Amino acid sequence: MAEARVVGDFWVRVMEPDDHTTVLTLINADRLPGQPAAGPGLLTSPPDDGLALPTTLVLTDLTGTVCGVVHCAVRTRDGAGLIGWLHARENFDAAVALIAAARAHLGPARMLYAGTGPTQASQPGTLPLPGIAQRRRPATTRALHAAGFTEAATRLYLVHPLTPAPAAPVFPLAKLRPEINPAGVQLTLVETDGQPMATAVLHPLDDEHWQLRHLAVREDRRHRGIASHLLAQCLYTAHTRGATSLTAHIDENDHISARLLQHAGFTDVDTLTIHHRRP
Repeated sequence: MAEARVVGDFWVRVMEPDDHTTVLTLINADRLPGQPAAGPGLLTSPPDDGLALPTTLVLTDLTGTVCGVVHCAVRTRDGAGLIGWLHARENFDAAVALIAAARAHLGPARMLYAGTGPTQASQPGTLPLPGIAQRRRPATTRALHAAGFTEAATRLYLVHPLTPAPAAPVFPLAKLRPEINPAGVQLTLVETDGQPMATAVLHPLDDEHWQLRHLAVREDRRHRGIASHLLAQCLYTAHTRGATSLTAHIDENDHISARLLQHAGFTDVDTLTIHHRRP
């Protein structure tokens, strides 16, 4: 058994292999629509290059039952502390204790960021999504504010279910090209002279959950419905490759992209926020 210490009304210790099933349950309890379930690789993969002091801490009640988890590390290029994720089933006191434990591990005399996403190296085919959902995780957000964290960056998270099947594309058809690192598909609409006028990139998070990572229209071809036309082909392309949902996350102030996505049937799920705390 790893050495434990008291934090508030809880005990904190380093995660052990026997904790993995419970920890994955805690993480998946906060999973958003369109996000794949966390698997064992999240807890066993090596840390990303450029990180030091990576650790996963679990919070237990006085009976020894695991009721929270936090993962943190130090970014070596600037010494910033990263709280990659923390989960406590929206128990405010547990979230406060987890943040305190992470701060103690990382040290007080450094810039801290929370909600940065997993700091382990990504497993093949996965793209960690940063940010803590404001509306679905109010207790965690309040706990961060109580610990002196403020908003550093926010993005809107949207999802489009792909059942029933999207309509098949109509002319002009986008050219498809595989993406290698990370794996995915690039869609390009071209002029009659072969010049590209719009591109989009899709990536699978797993077999069923795909993400729209990029969509852009050449400046002199905007406001002609080209983005909507290409977005419809993105939905169909993801569906034909087995996806049951397509997600997107955009800057909170990108109202043009938000309208485009919502008009295409995407639903605004939540606002994802990365928090920071100065020394």
